[in-house]
Amino acid sequence: MVDKRRKLRIRKRIRVMYGSEFPSKVGFTSDISESGLCIKSFIVFKPGTVLLLEIEVPSGEIVRLEGRVHWARKVPPNLLRKVKHAGMGVKIINFTNGREVYLDLFH
Repeated sequence: MVDKRRKLRIRKRIRVMYGSEFPSKVGFTSDISESGLCIKSFIVFKPGTVLLLEIEVPSGEIVRLEGRVHWARKVPPNLLRKVKHAGMGVKIINFTNGREVYLDLFH
């Protein structure tokens, strides 16, 4: 299958707090890009749901953003590491804090 993404994605595992009302669920990124990220978690939201996310980057700073669930694949917790695309793909809508910090992850 051909990858049709235009933005560079890099594999990076970073802890993410997320939720629709407030960031209360925990997941980890499997890859990130300037326009979105893939969150590995067995707790997923339906496509179209707007989420609030907090990402603690390796420097310790917190990036806060809003994103819309683009796709979701729910799997049991014991299969999370075995299924390639388990979790959610989230498109970034808006940064509320730390945009430059997030973009620095690509350099």
